[in-house]
Amino acid sequence: MKIINKVAVGFAFLSLVSMKAAAAVDSETETASKNLGAAMVTEISFDEGQAALNDSAKEEIRGLIKSAKESGKIDELKVAAWADREYPAKDTKASKSDIDLAKKRGENIKAFVKKELAVNDINTYNMTERPNALQKFFKTPTEKTKTALEQSGSAPKTQDETGFFGQKAKASKAVIMVYME
Repeated sequence: MKIINKVAVGFAFLSLVSMKAAAAVDSETETASKNLGAAMVTEISFDEGQAALNDSAKEEIRGLIKSAKESGKIDELKVAAWADREYPAKDTKASKSDIDLAKKRGENIKAFVKKELAVNDINTYNMTERPNALQKFFKTPTEKTKTALEQSGSAPKTQDETGFFGQKAKASKAVIMVYME
C-alpha cells in the first residue's frame, strides 16, 4: 500500500511539473509582453504542419482567459502565431505554405476564443512575415508587436537564438497576450 501511495504521489508530482513546463513562458516573451502593456501571457504549441488547436492548447487558453476574467475586464487579446519555422531574418521571405499555416493558426485561436470564451477583440499577427515599409513608417500595432518580440529575443530567427535546449524556440507555437481595461 505504501508503494502505491509513493508511486501515486510521484506521478502526481511529475504531472504537475510537466503541466507547469508546458505552460511556461520564457523570460524574453514575458518581458516583451509586459513592454507591450499585456497583463498576462501564455504560449501554446501546435502539432507540426497542423493549424488545429490540440486539447492541451485549448486548456491553456481556457485557463488564461478564466484567470483574466477573474481579475477584471478583458480589453483585447493579441495573438502572435508562427508556422513550423522561426521568425524570418531581414531580407528573408517565408514560403506561401508557411504564411498560410501561421495565418490559419491565428485564425483558429481567434475563432476558438470568440466562440467558446466570449472574447471578441482579438488581433492576430503572422510571425512568418516581417513588418512592411508602410507598417514601419506609421508604427502600426503590427510593427510595434513584431519589433518588441524580436528585440526582446522572443522571436528568434536562427537556431543559435533558440537557446541551448531550444527553450526559446517559437516554431509551431503561438503567444497569446491579454490586455485588461
